[in-house]
Amino acid sequence: MKRYVLIKEYNPAYDFWLRAHLKEKRIMGDREYSWKEAQQILIDLDERGRTDEFFQSHFLAWRDHPEYPPAYLYLLRLILPIYAHGEIDLGKMAQLDREARIRHQRILFSLDDAASDFYDFYAKVITQPLERDLERGASGRTLSNYFEFEEFGRLPDVRVVGLETVEKAVHKVAVELLRQLQKITLDKILCDTRITLDQHYDRGMTEATSERTYIHTSEFVRLMIQRSSGPSDPATVILCPARGHGVIREGYEGVFYPTYYVQEMP
Repeated sequence: MKRYVLIKEYNPAYDFWLRAHLKEKRIMGDREYSWKEAQQILIDLDERGRTDEFFQSHFLAWRDHPEYPPAYLYLLRLILPIYAHGEIDLGKMAQLDREARIRHQRILFSLDDAASDFYDFYAKVITQPLERDLERGASGRTLSNYFEFEEFGRLPDVRVVGLETVEKAVHKVAVELLRQLQKITLDKILCDTRITLDQHYDRGMTEATSERTYIHTSEFVRLMIQRSSGPSDPATVILCPARGHGVIREGYEGVFYPTYYVQEMP
């Protein structure tokens, strides 16, 4: 039976090392900074003729969601040797995980952890908001934000039936979707996650190319496997929820849409 280790793309635990790096470069200090303060620091550096590529990347990522730190794995990769031979170095990440646990944080996760994260996402970001929107009589445009291709495929053509009929259809589909979402359980998501990896991890590793990403969407999760070059080179395996990306406020997808990198344990 295969065993997997998962690493989040966005994880507040990364902020410890990102801030330590900025402190070491004397760009920021020990205290908490707001995005506005970071903006002023960037302006001051520019006026003094100084540039720092990492701080610019950090600032640009932060700009999308000023209330939340830009705690992304791709930023951590810029300052720490967490990749080796084109893939995440699990040994290095295990070392960071041990450090993070001292601060009651984590770097490495299991399938159970990811399933729990996905369950919370479905409940708090999709199901509960959809229920509230239906109760307040939200417009079809608002309700359709919760839809995926399957739901859109059940709607009539507005050019044929008119806007009023489409609005009623959207409401009906939204009600049916809510009923489905309310039946989701943690066990169902965990089971679906395990089955998806068991049936598609090896297949995706074989079929993914630099020109074609292997994508499989199950009931609750989506698996994507990408290669930057040839079949002998490491692949990037991504696991995320099967729906809900369109519900999130623009710019905040990185923070609220749980995305994991998956690696098979040796």
